[in-house]
Amino acid sequence: MISTASIVNMTISGIIIIAVITGIIVYLNKKEAIDKKPIIFGFICFILFSQMLERSINTVVISANVIKNQALLLVYAVLMAGIFEEVGRFVIYKKFLTKYRQWKDAVAFGVGHGGTEAVLIGVLSVINYINISLMINSGEFNKLIGKSIPADTASQIKTMLMAPSSTFLAIGFERVCTLAIQIALSILVLYCINNKKIQYLFLAIFLHALIDVPAMLYQLKVITNLWLVEIILLILAVIAFLFIKKSKKLFTP
Repeated sequence: MISTASIVNMTISGIIIIAVITGIIVYLNKKEAIDKKPIIFGFICFILFSQMLERSINTVVISANVIKNQALLLVYAVLMAGIFEEVGRFVIYKKFLTKYRQWKDAVAFGVGHGGTEAVLIGVLSVINYINISLMINSGEFNKLIGKSIPADTASQIKTMLMAPSSTFLAIGFERVCTLAIQIALSILVLYCINNKKIQYLFLAIFLHALIDVPAMLYQLKVITNLWLVEIILLILAVIAFLFIKKSKKLFTP
C-alpha cells in the first residue's frame, strides 16, 4: 500500500509547481508587461534541444553501452545537458528573438524553458505516480499493468512509491529551485549575445553542467541522502535568484 501522506505530498508538489509558474507569469505581466513570444520560444527550446535532440543522442549512446565508467558517464550526462540547453538558448535568441533583447525577455524565456521542464518532469511525473499509487492501493495495478511488464520492473515501481513520503514533497521543491536556475542561465546567455562575449556562453554551459552534478551523483548512488542534494540545490537557487535581481542593471541602456 502507498501511504496517504505520500499521495498528498505528490499532489502538493504538482500544485506548487503550477502555482509558482502561474504566479511568476502573472507577476511579470503586471510589473514588466512581458511579451508571450519569449515564453513560447523558451518552451520550444526545451522541447527541441533537450527532449528531442539531446534525448535522441543519449538513447543511442546509452543503449550501445559505449560509456562503461560511471565517472565518464556522469561527465557525459552533465555536459550534454549543458551544451544542448545553453546552445539551444543561444540559437533561439539569435535566430528567432532578434527584437527581444531586454532583461524581461530573458526572464520570460527562462520561465518558458524552465516552466516546461518543471511541468514535464515534475507535474506529469506526480500525476503518473498518483495514478499508479491509487491502482496499487485498489488492487488494480497487478491486473492492468503488472502482467504486462517484467516482475522486477513492477517490484521496482512499487518500491519507489513506498519511499518516505517526504521524497515526493521534494519533487515540487526541486522543480521550483531549478526554475530559478533556468531563468538565471537564460539571462546569462542573452547577456552573452547582447555584449558579443562568447565566453559567457561557455560559462553558462559549465555552470549548467556543474549544477547537474549533485543530482547525477544521487542517481548513481554516490550520494545517498536526497535532502543533501536538495539543500545544495536550494543554495544554488538562492544564488540564481540574487543574480536575477541584480542582473537587471546589466540590461539598462
